[in-house]
This record gives sequence, structure tokens and C-alpha cells, in this order.
Amino acid sequence: MPGIQIPSNIKNQYQNNGYVLIKQLFSMQECDKLIERSLALHARKSVPGCFHSVLESESDGDPLRTYPRMMHPHRVDDLSLHFLKHPRIVEVLRVLLGSEAIGLQTMFYWKPPGARGQDFHQDDYYLRTEPNACIAAWMALDYIDEENGGLVVLPGSNAEDILPMSPIDTSRSFTDTAVQPPDQYAEHLVEMEKGDLLFFHGRLIHGSRPNRSSTRFRKAFICHYIPADSTSYNTGYDPIVPLN
Repeated sequence: MPGIQIPSNIKNQYQNNGYVLIKQLFSMQECDKLIERSLALHARKSVPGCFHSVLESESDGDPLRTYPRMMHPHRVDDLSLHFLKHPRIVEVLRVLLGSEAIGLQTMFYWKPPGARGQDFHQDDYYLRTEPNACIAAWMALDYIDEENGGLVVLPGSNAEDILPMSPIDTSRSFTDTAVQPPDQYAEHLVEMEKGDLLFFHGRLIHGSRPNRSSTRFRKAFICHYIPADSTSYNTGYDPIVPLN
């Protein structure tokens, strides 16, 4: 794809709402390459430090055991590393942050039919970026809506500090803790088309509900970055990845 046209107001949107949606940053063909590579990795059943899956007959009815999220695929796969460092993403990061960024994490989520969601949280609860916050680049690899468990964000909640996490019922969330959002924030479902990217602030409260579809996955490739001038972060995510 040729160079992108970045809307002039996205930095204000990002600062005020905590997120901005960039439509069709990647083509369907580029998305399909990521899906094909992830399927090839999944066929290996287990990659140390990345994922371990089981057969459906061994899953105890939990589709996330058969299609677990892949953590840090960029450490074992050149295509995932290519997208972590992709110039189109880096260009948007530069505008939103007003500075250079460093790559810290990649994830591939399958979210198969019937899978649980992930209750409300802030990414910087985990990444602990100072003095500012991390930023996520969340790429839709399928059409994503309410039925298959699209992201729900709370606009403006990026103004909050890192909030405490409390124990929750895991029947709807694969994590066992969540943020209790302050009352002033309203929930907003982000519908996305294949190739769209949602960039969001590390303190934005967000989450997703279960995939209620009987046939549709909700595949996504997620990258996390920190500003290059960060003075501290959770070093458990090392090694960092320079983007130049």
C-alpha cells in the first residue's frame, strides 16, 4: 500500500478520548499473511514462551485452550517482527506520541466462537510505563462487532491513574481480576473492519465480552510500545525492540 494519509486531528482525539481508530491501515492481503503465519505457528501445538495448545477433545470445553493467545510471536517469527516495526504503524505512533517509540510486546488473539472475553483493565497495570504511558496498536484481522466480542472502551478514562484490580467471576473473562470503572465513563463498542487499527493509551479502561457467534472468530494482532524517553517500565517484557 502507498503512504498513508494521517487525519490532522488524531492527536487531539487520542489525548481527549484515549484512543483513535485508523481505517484500513493494512490491506486484506497483508492481514491474510499474518493469519496464515499464525495458523502455521498454531499447527506446531506449542512454542516455548509463546503458547501451548491442546486438542479440542482435551480442552474441557474451553476453546481458549485449543486456540490460546500467542505471546510475543515477534520473538520467534520474522513476519510478526515486521509488523511490530512496520513503517505505517511507526508513522502513526510518531504523530500520537510526538516522539519516537520502542517496541515491547506482540500478541495474537484468536478468540474462537464461544470464547470468554477479557474484563475491564488498563494495559499499563501490566507494563508500568513512566513518566507517561504505553500505547497499543490493535489490528483487526476479521470483521469485529458486538457478537464476536469486539473491544469496549471507556472514552476519557485515560485521564485516570493506574487503578486497582479486584477479583472477578471467570465465567465471562479469561482473567481473574478487573478494574471497577469510575461511574462517569460510558462504554463504547468499537466496531472494526479487517485491516483497521485502534491505537489506544495505556491507561484507557477497555475490555471485551465473550464471543457469542457460533461460527466467527475474532482474530487480532496487537503490538505494545513505550515512548523512547520512558524512564521506567516493566522489564519483564525485555528485550525491547528498536523500531529503526
